[in-house]
Amino acid sequence: MKTTGFAAAHVGMLLWALLVAASFSAAAQVSQAIDPILLTGLRLLLCATVFLPLLLLKGDIAMTARGLLGHCALGLLLALYFGSLFEALRYTSAVNTGTLFTLVPLLTLLFEAVLTPDSSLKQRILPMLIAATGAALLIMKGNGPDELPSLYALTVYGIGCLAMAFYAPLSQRLKGSSLKGRGPVAMTFWNMLFGALFLLVFCGFSGGWRSASLLTAHDFFWLIYLALFATLATFWLLHRAIGVIAPSSVISYIYLSTLLITLFHWLWGRQAPLPLEVTGAALVGIGMLALLKSSRRTVPVTVQG
Repeated sequence: MKTTGFAAAHVGMLLWALLVAASFSAAAQVSQAIDPILLTGLRLLLCATVFLPLLLLKGDIAMTARGLLGHCALGLLLALYFGSLFEALRYTSAVNTGTLFTLVPLLTLLFEAVLTPDSSLKQRILPMLIAATGAALLIMKGNGPDELPSLYALTVYGIGCLAMAFYAPLSQRLKGSSLKGRGPVAMTFWNMLFGALFLLVFCGFSGGWRSASLLTAHDFFWLIYLALFATLATFWLLHRAIGVIAPSSVISYIYLSTLLITLFHWLWGRQAPLPLEVTGAALVGIGMLALLKSSRRTVPVTVQG
C-alpha cells in the first residue's frame, strides 16, 4: 500500500495532459478506413490485457457482485462517450465536438456537487470558466463562420459528454463503497474491459467488425502505441489522481492538453500565434493555476500499485 500525494498527483496529470495531446497525432497514423468504434474497442481491450498479468500477480483479481456492477457502469460510461463522439463526427466537425467538450469539467463539477460534495466547490467555478473560455478560443480558431453544427450531432455528443462528466465523480463515489480499496491498476483494468466489451458488441451489431480485415502491420503498431500510452497510461494516471485532486479539477487538465496541442503547432508546425490563440493560452494558464490552488485535499487517498 502507498499514498499518492497532492504534488505527485498533479505531476501525473501534467504527464496525462502531454500524453493526451500527443495521442491526436498518433491516432491520425491509423487508416481512416477502419471503423473507429472497433479501433477504440480494441484499444481498451489491449489495455485490459496488459494489466491482467499484474492483477494476477498481485492477487487482486477477486471481485464481488456489487463491485462488478460498479465497473460495468463505469465501462458503460466510457463506451457511451467514445460511441457518441464517433457518431457525432459523422455529422459535424472536430471543432464543434471539441468546443462542446470544454463543458465536461463544468458538468463534472455539477455531478461532483451531488455525489461528493465539498466545501471548495465554489472556489473552482471561476477558474474553470476562465480555463474553459481559453480552451474554446484555442479550439475555435479557423472555424468557418457559416458552418452550423448539426443538432443531432450536438445531442448525441452531448449525451456522451454527460457520460464522461459523470465518470470521475461516480468513480470516486464507488471507491468509498462497492469499489473500496481498489487501486488504479484494478480500476483501469475492469473499466477498460467492460468498455471494450460494450464497444465490440456494438460493432458486432453495426457491422463495423468487417473493417478489421483492413488492419495492416502499420496500423497495429500505432494501435498498440495508442493502447499503451494514450489509453492505458492516461486512465491509470486519471484513477491515481481521483480522490487526491477533486474530480472536476482532474478532468480540467484537458484544457492543458488543448494548450499543449496549440504549442505543438506553434513550435513544430512553425505557425505564428494568432491574437485569439495568445488570449486563449493566457486564459488557460490563469485558470489552471487558480485550479491548482483550489484543488488541494486535506487527506490523500491510499491506493495500491
